Amino acid sequence: MDALPSLPSLTPDERYWRVDWFGECAYPGGVRRYAQPSIRVALSPLRCDLNDHVALLSPDCTDHQHQREVWPPVAALPLLAIGDIWHEGRHVASPDYQVERFKGLRITPDTSVFVKAGLALDEHFLLPLGRHPWHRNHTHSYCVAVTLNDGRRLLVPCVELIRFYFGSSSNLLQRLFTAPLRSEKLWASKRFNPENRHLHIVLANGLSGASAADIGRVAESGLAWRAAAGVYASCQKATAQRHPAYLYTGFPFEGTTDLEANGTWLPFGDQADATFLVYRLRSCSFPFPFHSLSYEAADRKAWRERSDGENAATSRNGRKKPEVAGAVADGDPGTKKAQRRGSFHDRRQFPDLARKQVWRERIEAMPKADVYLRHADGGLEQVAFGESEGNSQVAGLDAVESQACNDKFAHGSAIPRFVQLGLRVISAMPEFAPPDTQVKLACLSGRSRPVFSLPVIIDEDGEIASELLFTASDGRVRQRRACLIKVCKQTTRDRSLFVVEGENRSAPPEMLMADMSTLDGANLAIRIVERGLIACSKA
Repeated sequence: MDALPSLPSLTPDERYWRVDWFGECAYPGGVRRYAQPSIRVALSPLRCDLNDHVALLSPDCTDHQHQREVWPPVAALPLLAIGDIWHEGRHVASPDYQVERFKGLRITPDTSVFVKAGLALDEHFLLPLGRHPWHRNHTHSYCVAVTLNDGRRLLVPCVELIRFYFGSSSNLLQRLFTAPLRSEKLWASKRFNPENRHLHIVLANGLSGASAADIGRVAESGLAWRAAAGVYASCQKATAQRHPAYLYTGFPFEGTTDLEANGTWLPFGDQADATFLVYRLRSCSFPFPFHSLSYEAADRKAWRERSDGENAATSRNGRKKPEVAGAVADGDPGTKKAQRRGSFHDRRQFPDLARKQVWRERIEAMPKADVYLRHADGGLEQVAFGESEGNSQVAGLDAVESQACNDKFAHGSAIPRFVQLGLRVISAMPEFAPPDTQVKLACLSGRSRPVFSLPVIIDEDGEIASELLFTASDGRVRQRRACLIKVCKQTTRDRSLFVVEGENRSAPPEMLMADMSTLDGANLAIRIVERGLIACSKA
């Protein structure tokens, strides 16, 4: 994992600079960046100690008379927030300012409305310049004003809504800003089970699993889709009217939530602490539109595992690799360069996800399952798709220990969950693995991996044996898998067992003693079909 690059344009000198406000989106002429727009960021040099939280709330805490504006790419928004302190191109602090928790906050069309930062009501400004001078050059930027339960007001800049609810990755944000929202830009496919409300989603190429929950919300909520689509639509509408493109989109849901935010209380006329201006959203409890989520990365290269057991941060000689950290250039990344990944730590929290299972489904390069026709007399005939070139009986295969496949797993290649569970059971049960024995993974002859898909068994009526099928949480069905295990002891003859995957994720694996005279996947499948796993497991 690479270190995050610096943003030298934010800090032109050795002083500490604070992010004051966000302006419009554009393709500024002085920036050689065309694949994505830039966003105007206003900053001013800090005058007080960055650890003095009381002084930081004062209008004099920065030299706002010498405020400067820069144009970072929109993909950098996950790293930026109002109130953050930067030094020598790097983020150094996110002061708490004032932290408030709004319980039972109602987000509805009746309680929330879009307003401009410079709006005046009854001759009083929502953001009085005397108390908050930092937005003065961007009074046309949009915020969402939410009426609180006690009649006061919560004011959230639209840019912060986008950053918080969709800022899980730069790639996701860039796609929201650069084209009208289309599902294929976010996911290649999705399946939702209404009974258990499980969502399975295959992410579009190049999108990180860190954005899976955000994309899942967009995929299953029309309000979230509207909010995500509003990012580009607001820019397009403004530019068509030749106006500055200030972002204009709201919350991705309607209903009641507990919201935690960092910001400052501002007066409204003679009323003190009447408006809470959000600098950074910290937590939102509104539930996601699924009870569990699994995802796949459609771009296999983006999720490539290291097969040699080498840690990504460690070289082959055991030394830690230096982190690669450059500076962000005012241009587009090259198409001939592989995209690197860098992680950032944010206070973005969704308590609902802490109560729900979200996992990545591993894309495994499993060979296709063989297909067999089972005749009425029990005989097997292998079936291949295409023109017939003759038939033959399938011979039994010897089980041999393959050092190559044992080494492969020993060096860190991921072992499927059902195999891990099976190994624990075998090691804990004397009837399977007596004392002083060694348990090893083994390969069927002709195979390079110990894990294999069970063959498809069909009868003469064309029906597939359902006992050999695995049903995933999202309702997808595939062939079950098995693994050959060898139990070795110097004083006794080696024994072999099959660990067979359960019929679903919650079903435990089963162990079957391997008959050396008829040891192949087809006969194993027939045993399962004829006798059932429970009957065979005590063999």
